[in-house]
Amino acid sequence: MEELSYKIRISVLWVLHMLAFFAYRTFAVSDGATEVSMLKNNDLAPYLLGMMVFTILTLILKGRNNRLMNIIGSSIIGVTQVIMLVDGMIGYPTASFNWMTGATIVILALIVWFAFRWPKQQRT
Repeated sequence: MEELSYKIRISVLWVLHMLAFFAYRTFAVSDGATEVSMLKNNDLAPYLLGMMVFTILTLILKGRNNRLMNIIGSSIIGVTQVIMLVDGMIGYPTASFNWMTGATIVILALIVWFAFRWPKQQRT
């Protein structure tokens, strides 16, 4: 039962990451700063699809594979988000979309944290 609790927590965090990233893109476009993202507009749909896949895999995979997928996936995406935050802070230090980029970083850090805290008896 505790494994299900971790799966739900992490899945909700992936959904929140999708929403925060979508809000980031919306704010960036409204501020006229479309060049701050590593992703072009054509890349947005595959990126969001990838987040949906992570959400589904979190609910489907068991124990160790689930934990590793969440740690590795969110770490890689987190590095890209940090790069995007630095780029946004340099080019547009007062822009509202920087807050959403920061929120995505916090959410990804929480995913890693919950994955590391996954109960040992359920990691196999």
